[in-house]
Amino acid sequence: MPLTAVIFMSFYRGEGVELNLNNTVQLITVIGFASVIVKLLIVKPLQGAIETLQKSIEKMETMLNNLSEEQKSIDKRLVAVEESTKSAHKRIDGMEGI
Repeated sequence: MPLTAVIFMSFYRGEGVELNLNNTVQLITVIGFASVIVKLLIVKPLQGAIETLQKSIEKMETMLNNLSEEQKSIDKRLVAVEESTKSAHKRIDGMEGI
């Protein structure tokens, strides 16, 4: 009978489990095996997902920086167009007075 079943049955019956070297080694082995299973089934896939999210965030940051630079460039050109339009209106207004 596996150690976990023995421990469960002993506690279920209200009996204590005598911890000797053999039981301790078996218990450590079971806990070690369970930790490896948890790492393989839970931690490793989560690490992969986190790495993928980090890469996606980095790409988005790069895109946002590029968009910000483009916006600054558009703003500069818009100011130049507005100044040119203002100057053209002044010239047109001056021609109407002729």
